[in-house]
Amino acid sequence: MKIELGTRLRLPSILAVAVVFLVPGQALASDECDLKVIADKVKTIAILRQVENSLNVLALAQVDAIVDIATGVHTLELYNTDAFFGPLGGLRKLTDKNETFLNGLDKSIRRLDIFDGIESRYTDIRESTAQIVTAGYDVLRRLEADDTRAATQIYASRTVVALNDARADTYSTMAEFERSISLAALRCR
Repeated sequence: MKIELGTRLRLPSILAVAVVFLVPGQALASDECDLKVIADKVKTIAILRQVENSLNVLALAQVDAIVDIATGVHTLELYNTDAFFGPLGGLRKLTDKNETFLNGLDKSIRRLDIFDGIESRYTDIRESTAQIVTAGYDVLRRLEADDTRAATQIYASRTVVALNDARADTYSTMAEFERSISLAALRCR
C-alpha cells in the first residue's frame, strides 16, 4: 500500500514540474525575465499613473471653474495657496503647472528602453493630453468672456472625450504591463 501511495503522489508532482518547465511560452531566460525590463515596466506604470492623475486634476479644475463662475460658489479648495487666484487664476495656474509637469513625464517615459513597444499607444495618450490642455485654455478664455455655456460645451465635448480616451489607453497599457510582471514570477525561473 505504501509503494502504491508513493507512486500516486510522485506522478502528479512530476507532471506539475514538467508543465511548469515545458509549457510553450514559459521562458527560462528572455527579455521578459530581464530585471531592467521589469523595472522599466514598473517605471512606465508609475509614470502613466501620474499622467492620469494630472489629467484628472486638469478636468476637475475646468469643471470647478465653470461651476464657480456660473454659481459664485467655491466648490473646491483648489485655490488654497499662498495667494488666492480665484477660479480663473486657479484654472490658469493648474493648467500651466500640469502642462509643464506632463511635458516632464513625457521626457521621462521616452527615455525608457521599452518605449518603442508602447510608442503608438503613448502617442494617443499624448494627443489626448494636448486636447485636454488646449480645452483648458479655451474654457478659460470663454469664462473670461463670461460665457459659461460655451465653456461647458467645450468641457463636455472635448475634455471629457479626451479624458476617457486617455484613461482607456493608460489603463490598457498599465494592465498589460501589470499582467506581464505578475506572470514573470511563473515564467522566469
